[in-house]
Amino acid sequence: MYTEFSTLGRLISNNNTITFGSQVPRSCANWIFENYINYPTGDIAELDGLTLTECRQWCNLTVNCVGISYVFGYSPVECWIKETIDFADVYNDPDKLVYRCY
Repeated sequence: MYTEFSTLGRLISNNNTITFGSQVPRSCANWIFENYINYPTGDIAELDGLTLTECRQWCNLTVNCVGISYVFGYSPVECWIKETIDFADVYNDPDKLVYRCY
């Protein structure tokens, strides 16, 4: 599982350890949900084995996170924390959910 190692660096997956880019996380009160969509670029980190709620919480704790891509069709599930969502670079993917903050 992933644990917080430090609040000194950007969110980085390193031997199942997560470090943060700031001591001031942001919170997203409103999420837009898209089913079967993938925005393949703009990833900060991949976190495997998390529930959807945990994945969204990691985004809220991560500086510059604007959304997540949640891949439920793989085992373990994949949570991709995103710092950008490129609406020009999108395709259908039946195994993915996207939540983005607005």
